[in-house]
Amino acid sequence: MNITNAIGCVISTTLGELEIIKFLGKGKSGYSYLAQNLEHQYVVKFMHYEHCAYYSFGNANKVELEVSAYGQLKRAGIRVPELLDANGERNYLVKEYIEGDLVTDLIIGGVLPELCIEQVCGMFQALKPIRLNIDYFPDNFVMSNGVLYYVDYEHNPYDDNWDLANWGLFYWANPHGMKAYRQTKDPLHINESAESGLPIKQPFIETVNGWVNAYCG
Repeated sequence: MNITNAIGCVISTTLGELEIIKFLGKGKSGYSYLAQNLEHQYVVKFMHYEHCAYYSFGNANKVELEVSAYGQLKRAGIRVPELLDANGERNYLVKEYIEGDLVTDLIIGGVLPELCIEQVCGMFQALKPIRLNIDYFPDNFVMSNGVLYYVDYEHNPYDDNWDLANWGLFYWANPHGMKAYRQTKDPLHINESAESGLPIKQPFIETVNGWVNAYCG
């Protein structure tokens, strides 16, 4: 199967056969698709091993990493989709599908509610004491019926430089950059350089500091 273009494919899982019906997005670790059977819809994530200029997973199996991360996030009280199947040999995960609004869409549309910021700051406050960061890029969050979900499982050892206040929220504060990045895939709309993975900060410092002071203190 070509995981970069899997729409129309059918995969066999412990949940039965699932048809891939829609591309949802690509991250540092995998390609995510909406899939369905006769009863439900799911998210299927196929892991890739493509180069990332600013991040390395080492030689670890990404499925095993995500299964472990899922357990840690659940224990920390982070709202994540339920993990329904994991296959390290075939390199995929099947997760609960959370129906709602992608936070990136809310940002681009200029309708990001303060409740989103409050809840992501709550996640940050829960994770910092146990020395973990999640990937706070807005593509990884869905707002569903007033509840924010982290729909990825990736986490990393805590580092101030890559936490919510010093990294993630600068994307949440940059609607024009996020819109241009979605349209062009050019990281220079949102990052200081193509290779750094560090967000443009200067125009958004006041907004981000306001959010941090209000919700992340």
